[in-house]
Amino acid sequence: MKRTTNIDGYRAPLMALLCVAVMTIAFISVASCRRGTPILNPGEASASTDGTISGTVRGPEGTSSIVGRQVEVINVDSGERQQVATNNAGGFTFKVKPGKYRVEVALVAGESIIKQPGVLHVNKSDVDAHADFVIGSAKTGVGPASRPRNPASSLTNGLGSPIA
Repeated sequence: MKRTTNIDGYRAPLMALLCVAVMTIAFISVASCRRGTPILNPGEASASTDGTISGTVRGPEGTSSIVGRQVEVINVDSGERQQVATNNAGGFTFKVKPGKYRVEVALVAGESIIKQPGVLHVNKSDVDAHADFVIGSAKTGVGPASRPRNPASSLTNGLGSPIA
C-alpha cells in the first residue's frame, strides 16, 4: 500500500510565499543600491594622521584637580602652539600632527611645578596620555616656591647675544 502525505496541498502556498520573499529581498537590494561615489574611499589615507596628547593638572601630592588652568603644547621643531584650559577633572587633550612636543602649564604667583612631562614624541595615531603635571604651593609647604616666568628678552636684530 502506498502511503500518501498531504504535502502536495501545501506546495502551492509555500512556493507563493517563497516567491514573495525573494521578490521583496530583490526589491530592497535594488532600492538600497547607491549610484555615484563609493561608500569606502579606496584612495590613500592622509600622510599626517593626527596623534593625541592628553594629561591632567593636579595640586600637591597629585590629589586635587586644578580646573580652568591654561595648558599649552608647543611643537619643538616648528614652534606651532595650541592652548586649552583644563576641564572640571583637571584634564586636557590636544590633537597634534606627528612630531616632538613640549607641554607647559601656566603658574600663578607662589606655585612651582613638582612633576611635569618631558619632550613627547608623537607618531601617527599615537595617544600619549601621560602628560601629567603636579603643582605645589609655597602656602602648603609642598615643593619649592618659584617666581612666574617672564618672557625671554630678545635683541632687535633677532640674532641673540654675541659670542665672546
